[in-house]
Amino acid sequence: MPYVPDIPDVFPPTVTICGSTRFWEAMAEAAFHETAAGRMVLAPAVNMRDHHPLWADPAAAATIKARLDALHLAKINCADEVLVVTDANLYLGESTRREVLFAEALEVPVRYWIAGLGRAGTTTLGATPTRERADRGWTAAFDQLTAASPAGPDRDDLIALAAVDLAVAEHGFHATAGDAMTAARTHLGTNLQPSDRLAAALATRTSGTSTTDFLTTARRPTP
Repeated sequence: MPYVPDIPDVFPPTVTICGSTRFWEAMAEAAFHETAAGRMVLAPAVNMRDHHPLWADPAAAATIKARLDALHLAKINCADEVLVVTDANLYLGESTRREVLFAEALEVPVRYWIAGLGRAGTTTLGATPTRERADRGWTAAFDQLTAASPAGPDRDDLIALAAVDLAVAEHGFHATAGDAMTAARTHLGTNLQPSDRLAAALATRTSGTSTTDFLTTARRPTP
């Protein structure tokens, strides 16, 4: 039977997988399902947790690590969607949080894959002009990444954004903070409390406020 693409695009949507290499097997599982669904997958190809002569020397390891980090940002720039692989505790390491910030700066949608459970919600990808966005915002995104804190955005803020994305996918742009809290419990297995930060996260999706500004603004201490 001849190949027939699922969407009318010349290039199928591209998904870039991010996450800690501690979830190496889960990332492979996510790549399997995304590829089977007809999406091009870009993912980490080197696991430096494994022993290898290439990075046996500490100086060489540092060079390779920096090269791989930059390479993965390039993969995110090529993506129509970023799929963050995490676990039931929603672990997000420093590198992953920087990558999420970079994706948001490029306006690449960020979705989540929970090890052992699969996608949190469904993809929003359709026919997308991948090549048109390939160079847009590249310099600005690096400037925003440099200006952000070294560890990237706060984990709780990223969880709030994930919950808001799920709420908007289900309820549209009239989604409320309550809808996001329900989505967090149902799909992410975590509880969110009403707060100014949750309201600000919701505004990035429902009112068009800047997600990057939200992520790079320091959280106010809890009184």
